[in-house]
Amino acid sequence: AAAAGLTGFLGDHFRATLTARDSTGRTATLHLFIKSLPLINKVKANFIDNNDYFRRETLMFRLFEELGGDDGPNPWRPKGYLYDDTILVMPDLAVDGFAPRPFLETLQLPDVLLTAASVARFHAAFANYATRKTVNPLRPYNFLEEHAEVLKEPTFCDSPFLHACAKLSANLINMYSAKYKDTIQDLEPKIFQLYLEACDTLRDYDSTLNVIIHKDLWINNIMFAPGKVVLVDYQCVRYGPPAFDLLSFLYLTTSREFRETHEKEVFLHYYSMFMKSVDGSTQQRLKDIGYDEEEFLRWCEASRMFGLFFAISIFPYVLMDPGAAQRYFDDPVTYEHYCNVDRTTPVTQHGRDCRPYLDRQLVATEEFVDRYLLKKVE
Repeated sequence: AAAAGLTGFLGDHFRATLTARDSTGRTATLHLFIKSLPLINKVKANFIDNNDYFRRETLMFRLFEELGGDDGPNPWRPKGYLYDDTILVMPDLAVDGFAPRPFLETLQLPDVLLTAASVARFHAAFANYATRKTVNPLRPYNFLEEHAEVLKEPTFCDSPFLHACAKLSANLINMYSAKYKDTIQDLEPKIFQLYLEACDTLRDYDSTLNVIIHKDLWINNIMFAPGKVVLVDYQCVRYGPPAFDLLSFLYLTTSREFRETHEKEVFLHYYSMFMKSVDGSTQQRLKDIGYDEEEFLRWCEASRMFGLFFAISIFPYVLMDPGAAQRYFDDPVTYEHYCNVDRTTPVTQHGRDCRPYLDRQLVATEEFVDRYLLKKVE
């Protein structure tokens, strides 16, 4: 296994070392990271396969062959050696000094700015690609039209998973919130409708910039080395305005206090790096559609609801200790129930052992209630 416990939720992870010898007798050693469809948990394997998660990542690595981004002084993505509907083989980034930050810690400003720069380079590479693919300026190239079947959203829609998200959020508020405990009538259906509204905001829009967005920038998908950040795991990509990536990233990896202090600085740093990374033809295209700093900042606010919701939805998984996550969320007997019915029990049980795990979820859920149910935040 690549690590003890469950460190990824859409495949089994392994590390391997391959030594090859050529006809002259020279040898070379490759250190590999391998992600495959689960071998034991068939319920989970079927969920992953039916929802095209490996096909989505395969599509991205084929696209990366045209985008670049895996070398030079500022790489933003890994190389891919082998990828298909069941497996991904890539370099083991740990050998080159890359590692994620601890799973329950929030990021500080230097790491956030480094990550925002890599996200900006990723988006800019795709924007340049889309410009090259546009034949008629009146009808910009739309990646989604070519790959709609693979890029359709399987989970963050009117789904059992979303109902389970709302159930957990309502239960956490009613069980633990000092602000709202047992004070909001019909909390679960109200939260569900708002979560559904948040999901619906993530889509492609006419008359603005749309790019491939990573969508899943939680702490394990961000690999740090001195002065560098590489983004990994492209199984959840979508197509829409780039700000959705930035807001999801901030809500997944930073504290509310950090965002209140540094959010605007992060936005402007991202935008500056993005504009430095797009070519002249793309800059003209952005000018033609009115995508300037003001428009970008408007989209940051428009994507906030999704970013906050998305963090709430996957926090039960990604903030949990990998050993506990394997016990709770990788058992074929309970996998379906915790995924699509109710995950309150594992969350509250682990929360008794690890209060920061519970508090991160409660703070985010209360912020969502403040902003979108009670509208207490401007």
